[in-house]
Amino acid sequence: MTALMLVSGLGNAAISVSAAELTLVSYRFSDESAVPHLHLSGPLEPGDAERFAAEFAGLKPCSGGLCYDDFGPQAVVTLDSPGGNYSTGVALADFFRDMKIATYVEADASCLSACALAFLGGSGFWPTGGIGTYVDRRLAPGGRLGFHSPYFSAETAERAARKGQLQQLLDGTRLAMADIVETLSRYNVSQQVLHDIIRMGPDAFYEVSTPAALAGIRASMPHFDPALLALPWKTQVANVCRHLAAAHYSVAPEDLMDFTLGSPVAETAEDGTEILLFSLDDRPLNVSGCGVDAGRTGGTLDRMALYAWQGVPDTHSVLLDFQNQGWATFAYRGGRATDGYVTTGALTHMLMPVDAELSTLPDTVSDQIRRERGRDPDPQLPTHAEDWPVEIRHETPWSRSATAQGLTIVEQSGPARLFDEVSAQAEDTEILYRFDRDNIVVRSGDDPTRGTSYYWMGLRSGARSATLHIQAPVPARDLTDAQRDLMGRLACMTDFEGVHLGCYQ
Repeated sequence: MTALMLVSGLGNAAISVSAAELTLVSYRFSDESAVPHLHLSGPLEPGDAERFAAEFAGLKPCSGGLCYDDFGPQAVVTLDSPGGNYSTGVALADFFRDMKIATYVEADASCLSACALAFLGGSGFWPTGGIGTYVDRRLAPGGRLGFHSPYFSAETAERAARKGQLQQLLDGTRLAMADIVETLSRYNVSQQVLHDIIRMGPDAFYEVSTPAALAGIRASMPHFDPALLALPWKTQVANVCRHLAAAHYSVAPEDLMDFTLGSPVAETAEDGTEILLFSLDDRPLNVSGCGVDAGRTGGTLDRMALYAWQGVPDTHSVLLDFQNQGWATFAYRGGRATDGYVTTGALTHMLMPVDAELSTLPDTVSDQIRRERGRDPDPQLPTHAEDWPVEIRHETPWSRSATAQGLTIVEQSGPARLFDEVSAQAEDTEILYRFDRDNIVVRSGDDPTRGTSYYWMGLRSGARSATLHIQAPVPARDLTDAQRDLMGRLACMTDFEGVHLGCYQ
């Protein structure tokens, strides 16, 4: 029996015995990550990580522009799980990082305990610029993400005492504590957050509900325009400066709530750049303050640094910096990107007050996040002329995935750009059939590099559209007669708001 099996507080108690599921939702997660969308739900059990690894290989047979292209994540997995087996959570985190799968907790989902550990593995890959694997884990406003420490209940202690196993239980808890500290440290969780998690009692969760907590686990929110927050320029400067000072002094940002910024003074950085320096009057002398480029004094803060005075008049060197344009970085000290806070998109939460509640952001933020996911507020999936001869695997208001005859079938609805993408997605494939009309586009063919074949159709109705993607794990020449027949039947059965092929009946 392992040490971790002796501890009952890792999400195993009071959880349904039903197994977790990994399903394909769609072939397009969002504008920013136009890659397959997977969904993991249910309690995590021993062996799930190995099972998911095997299922992942067959979940997304893809072609052309539906596939990973060595830039960004190769898929995004949304997580909705109460937790479960600790070792499975860690194994999933390792799997997500190894396979470059981003993690995402949606606004109406919860990811707790072992699931939160799995969340930490969210990653992407960038082959240029020396970046390699980087962190890609996101929490949507309103989503719940929670960690807690290993513990044993009073009942477990009494049972161990009766059986003469109390020392074994204590030893197991000690080793479990050491293991979770190693895991959280390996995934770059800040020391302050790590300490908070370890101090938690048996009924408490460390909820990632504020910008400070989100920064502490090196995660971010989905992309949205920071102007929607309507934060004054100096407020942004103070908030980011608080994060930088906290990182430098190894304290929680909340511990610096009472610090004040001085009025900006024109100074010169060590590299000759003109900066406006805001002094930190209550900090030790080795920190001269937070500085911004002299020409940027309004709008959205996209760059700032914590400076130290070098003893030369008006000359200051960078201690830590924050960049929020292109690649977003915070307090990055070099080395592997996964050892720092390096990600694509933006670290917009760091502009906000460190103790703000992420769930209370303006509705305009959630609206933009939804739009960039391609989610129509009044969704309408395609309809079918007769019973759909497939096995539905997953369905949302915006997408539906199914399997039949060894084929993977995905329907998705959203803005007109989904229609426009169908022909672009086929550009790097061998197109065997094409059909173009004002409101209908069809592409069918082979992807020799992956040994797959496909049939794709887009239907457009005004500003909205729907797509049908049928994927086969073999080249077109190896399709069975039953598979070819099914592809044709599915295409001819599909209608989107009155738009369909001529064979529709």
